[in-house]
Amino acid sequence: MQFQISLPFVHTEVELHDAVAQRLGSGGAYRVLKRSIDARQHWNIKVEYSISSDTADPADEIRSQLRQQSARLQQYFGNSTRPVPVVVGSGPGGLFCALWLHLHGFSPALLEQGPPMRERVRDMARFMKRGELDPYSNICFGAGGAGTYSDGKLITRIRSPYIAFVMATFVEYGAPEDIRTTYNPHLGSNLIRQCITRLIDALSLQGVDVRYNTRLHDFQSAAGAITHLMLQNTRPSRGRTEEEMVLDVGAGLFLACGHSSRETYAMLRTKSVEMEAKDFAVGVRVEHPARAINEMQYGAAYQEKYPGIETAQYKLAKTWKDEDRAVYSFCMCPGGYVLNASTGTDGVVTNGMSNHLKTGRFSNAAMVVNVSRTDLARLGYDGPDASLQFQKEIEERFRAASNTQGRSNIVPSQRLADFLAGTASKGALPTSCLNPVAPVSIHALLPAFILDALRKGLPVFDRKMRGFATHEHAQVFGAETRTSSPYRILRDATQLHSTTHLNLYPVGEGAGYAGGITSAAVDGIRCAQAWIGRFIETAC
Repeated sequence: MQFQISLPFVHTEVELHDAVAQRLGSGGAYRVLKRSIDARQHWNIKVEYSISSDTADPADEIRSQLRQQSARLQQYFGNSTRPVPVVVGSGPGGLFCALWLHLHGFSPALLEQGPPMRERVRDMARFMKRGELDPYSNICFGAGGAGTYSDGKLITRIRSPYIAFVMATFVEYGAPEDIRTTYNPHLGSNLIRQCITRLIDALSLQGVDVRYNTRLHDFQSAAGAITHLMLQNTRPSRGRTEEEMVLDVGAGLFLACGHSSRETYAMLRTKSVEMEAKDFAVGVRVEHPARAINEMQYGAAYQEKYPGIETAQYKLAKTWKDEDRAVYSFCMCPGGYVLNASTGTDGVVTNGMSNHLKTGRFSNAAMVVNVSRTDLARLGYDGPDASLQFQKEIEERFRAASNTQGRSNIVPSQRLADFLAGTASKGALPTSCLNPVAPVSIHALLPAFILDALRKGLPVFDRKMRGFATHEHAQVFGAETRTSSPYRILRDATQLHSTTHLNLYPVGEGAGYAGGITSAAVDGIRCAQAWIGRFIETAC
């Protein structure tokens, strides 16, 4: 039995228990499935609970299935040597793929082209302070992947029994228990870095061959399967430069490269791995004072009426079906920071993050416009590389507008009012951005159809949140282009391996099959399970 309970924002555990008892009877056992804040009425903010009388933990069911499968694998392999699968990328897709393989008795190699977390944090600080960008250690690359600097959001729209396992795993490695019941689970960039570091360290101690600064730059194949991997050290001053890894017969190669791995995409194209351009989105990142967003969402007197209420979030969208056009918010970071997410000196990219407590003075979110393959064809971009070409050209325009050649650390900014009016800003406003910013006419850098959609959509959002588009301290940054992968690496719908290479498993966001930390983690598990399933079927 499942049901909803609504309580005033300020309430006690006793009041929650009493409300549940009215539905289940005194002493009835229950479990909280979700907890969310309903702020649709400023004057009467409530807390909504989704309650179940079934107290079984769904993560336990997954663990039980895992134990059964492990027993079948032991029956299949006995004392013989098991193949060693290889996972490329330590983002959530790669990490949970490696974890799932390990829990089934395999000892995968986990290759990460960037450095361990501590070094990555130092490299990011150097980029923010001195503008020195490491192409393999930045907002997108390094231990944990892009998810470690993208706010630690665990929100997902997918449905999967593996979600409970992913959440329970994060809790096991240091996340607060409430992420399992919060409607918008949010670890924050600070906590997710800790969780991921502990998870990688645990995997390493338990037999997973974790190799940092190791990039897959080529492979050989025969009879439709990959046989040899050519690996490159991304920090050659520390030892080896290149090496070859031979894949065991039957071993899987799980490619969880992340949505910004352009070198990997280029290599795959030369190897005739079947890929296609994918629809994605492009826009800007909008920042407001956090207090202003709080007042728009909770009312001007929110501090007195709702003491301790969390920094406000928002989710905005407007669709014009007749034009096949949409404008929507993405990666909303309450009490957060604007980041320079560039992965090279040939373009500027923005992103956002916030820490677990969301106490920053500003809140930001991407405001993006859908870009379809029809849009790209109309502009002259065609073929599998169309989305990437479009993405790169926009990023280069933003780089050139604020940086000298060979630099990409300065982020273009513009007052939101000036962006909408098409006028230049005379100076930058105070901001959370951790890199230098410079006033730029961002409206002149965007393709016309994207600019037009944003100018239509933002005033609509202002009617939903009064002051959103007109606040005097609102500003935009750009370019926001890495909302998802520009490619989809095609794979079999049921077996999940590549359509061209039978032991290559495209995983997660970089392969075009996920859109965030949780969905990427689930996809990593699904791909690992698809490979493991071949042995289990033989064992049955």
